[in-house]
Amino acid sequence: MNNYAAEKLTADWVKQNGMKLKQFDKVDLLLIRAQQTAHNLIKYHTTLLTNEQTTTLNDYLIQINNKKLQKKVTDKKAYAVLNIGKQVNRQVFKAYKAADKSLL
Repeated sequence: MNNYAAEKLTADWVKQNGMKLKQFDKVDLLLIRAQQTAHNLIKYHTTLLTNEQTTTLNDYLIQINNKKLQKKVTDKKAYAVLNIGKQVNRQVFKAYKAADKSLL
């Protein structure tokens, strides 16, 4: 695989996870991780989210994707998004564990 193909694969993966390559050198990694978490929660686990959680995630994505609002995003907001991700991950694991037990 040549360098161009590897860069294209990387760019595609970054785009699929709701991020932009230009953000990596300008935005703190914690904020990018929270952005990825918010994007994936909205994309894959919408049914497990409350209205308040969905609003929080959408607001975060709007702020992190806007250059002017991006400067106002704090670590506290990122941790709120990551905590929502942890809660949903626990719900998914419990459902997976219950489904696994029912198969036995």
